Amino acid sequence: MRRRFVYRNLAMTKTSENKTLKTAPELERYVLNELRRCSACNAISAVTVSAAERPDSNWYVSHINAAGGAVPAVCAELCDDAVARLRERFDLVIEIEPEEL
Repeated sequence: MRRRFVYRNLAMTKTSENKTLKTAPELERYVLNELRRCSACNAISAVTVSAAERPDSNWYVSHINAAGGAVPAVCAELCDDAVARLRERFDLVIEIEPEEL
């Protein structure tokens, strides 16, 4: 079993101590679940969560994948709203393989 080091840079967010750590796949699933509540967003097949240095959070959605390529405007807006709500509760946990140190 390979050992991974996990860290969160507390300086990245002002409210880190009040947030639960989640992996990128967990956050992606939360965002997708929010999008799937709207029938107009059924074509959204994936989102990508990436690390960010923001004053309010350490993550953002860097990509939305939709069947056919075009993301409906309503889905982009719903994604922004969902991300804003989820950022209040969750921070991205950063995983580093030992070779990367």
